[in-house]
Amino acid sequence: MPLVKSGSRSSAPLRMIILLILGSLSFPATVNGQSRPIEYTVSLVQPQTQMVDIAMLVRNVAGPTLDVALPVWRPGRYALIDPSGTVRDVNANASGRSLGIEKLDKTTWRIDTAGASEIEVRYRIYANSLGDRTRHVDDTHAFLSGSSVFFYVPGRLGDEILVRIEAPARWEVATGLEPLGSDPRVRVSPDYHVLIDSPLEIGIHDTLAFDIDGTPHEIVIWGRADYDAERLKEDFARIVRRQAEVFGDMPYDRYVFLIHVGAGAGGGTEHLNSTIMQTARRSLEDDDAYENFLGLVSHEMFHTWNVKQLRPAGINPYDYRQENYTKLLWVAEGTTSYYDDLTLTRIGVLTPDDYLDTMSNTIDTLRNRPGAAVQSLEEASFDAWIKYTKPTPDSVNSTVSFYNGGAMASLLLDTELRTRTDNQATLDDVMRQLYRDFPLSGTGFTPEDVVAAFDALSGTDFDPLFERYIRGTDRYPLEEAVHVLGLELVFEPDADDDRGEADNSSEAAEKPYAGLNLSTRDGATVVGSVLSDGPAYPAGIISGDRVVAVDGFEVSVNQFARVVEGKRPGDTITLHLLRYGQLRTIDFVLTSRPAGRWKLRRLETPTDDQKAAYESWLGQPWPGDGGPR
Repeated sequence: MPLVKSGSRSSAPLRMIILLILGSLSFPATVNGQSRPIEYTVSLVQPQTQMVDIAMLVRNVAGPTLDVALPVWRPGRYALIDPSGTVRDVNANASGRSLGIEKLDKTTWRIDTAGASEIEVRYRIYANSLGDRTRHVDDTHAFLSGSSVFFYVPGRLGDEILVRIEAPARWEVATGLEPLGSDPRVRVSPDYHVLIDSPLEIGIHDTLAFDIDGTPHEIVIWGRADYDAERLKEDFARIVRRQAEVFGDMPYDRYVFLIHVGAGAGGGTEHLNSTIMQTARRSLEDDDAYENFLGLVSHEMFHTWNVKQLRPAGINPYDYRQENYTKLLWVAEGTTSYYDDLTLTRIGVLTPDDYLDTMSNTIDTLRNRPGAAVQSLEEASFDAWIKYTKPTPDSVNSTVSFYNGGAMASLLLDTELRTRTDNQATLDDVMRQLYRDFPLSGTGFTPEDVVAAFDALSGTDFDPLFERYIRGTDRYPLEEAVHVLGLELVFEPDADDDRGEADNSSEAAEKPYAGLNLSTRDGATVVGSVLSDGPAYPAGIISGDRVVAVDGFEVSVNQFARVVEGKRPGDTITLHLLRYGQLRTIDFVLTSRPAGRWKLRRLETPTDDQKAAYESWLGQPWPGDGGPR
């Protein structure tokens, strides 16, 4: 059955269709007989210098002054990045006559209009920021994410926009923006919000095209790799189809996957009907690395619904002048993280065993992070601007990731909903309901709306659970929660522990524990972070200390670990340190921690209901039971 496109999700796709139809009929760049209110010309005449020239034409100007500004952050990254720091040579003119211009603050310029109704603003941008996926230009391409490139006029974010591109003749344009007519170098946008949520990849790249029920998709690859084109198209399509089944539609008329391939590249950013992903060459050539890359694809694709359409209050609509606060990044990012590898398991890219191992590692990491007992998920979401994106050496002791923490909270909520409804309702139903109830055209959903969705689907009160685990910092009771899926969460001793298998950490063997994370820096062994649940913390060892010797002997990072492993809990260890050039000696007594890891595994004798829940969760059969139910 074809997937239905929902026209009620947002007016943007409909307006873009209208613009495309007008363009195909060779109409001039006008709206209702008038020129478009705002036009940009992007000039890449010397891309080897990493400079891009922008001309912004603003029509229908009224009043003695006109303000223009650049956003201070980029949607999808909850940090002030202040891209205006790379802006140069801002000037303004009216019909070639120079106008007075004054910079008001770090990101705003005020123009003396001198009575002109049409003003051109010109400026240059140094584009050398590839890793943060904002702007990068060289002799092979230009990647331009709109929020770090295009000025806007405050109060006129709804104006329709035209973008002209001037670039080397053999360069091609890839973007979620629609072309005007047959010229791919002229693109249109219904408003500024869509413009900056539609990054431009202009240059020399490969393009792979595929359709899903008549909806075109493109994979655009900049950088060299020996990839299997048919495999990419097939796997991407399977991801899209499976996630569209969760929400019930595809909220776009065309989708573009932008991929940058290069050494050291990694990460991705979701956009309205496109995404930009960066990865190493081996991700497209090595099977194991390819699976990890598909996890990124799955994550960014799920954002097409969860964030780009279903958006929390506080970040809908975006305010480009300042931080946008929400307590719901644990849903926006954490629930998306829960679904990325889950999707890969449902379509058969990951085996159930591999998925359970991945989840086990996340649980183990979370339970060994002191900050998980200090900061709630709602606090982590709200403070993303000042804590998550600005980590300190003490972050491990004071913060929790709304990505990993939110993913495990999503597992808890999914299993609890299944338990209360005899597996008749799942987190899929919650996401679909929120998606239908809170279209992008609205004001966004609140924490109370999330609780209400669980209440309505279960006929029970979920607020106490949210109070303890979402607003509070109680440890998730996953040992009991996962039973509904035919699973158990146990603490497995290390392989060299001869005590045998234990069911919980209190019965497991203990190992010596210092609570230090070390790294090698400039050939020296340096303290990176000191965990507050270990003995090094109260002993006064701090981040940045250089470990000269342990018990009188010089050690590397690995040698230090072996020294600790060779001792017993209760033994004293002596560290010789350099701190600001001064030699110091600190003794402390090693404590202990369980020797092993948390692990999810299937029950040996599950009930039929548990096997059915497992199969509906993973979309895969219980081992030995044949095909899926």
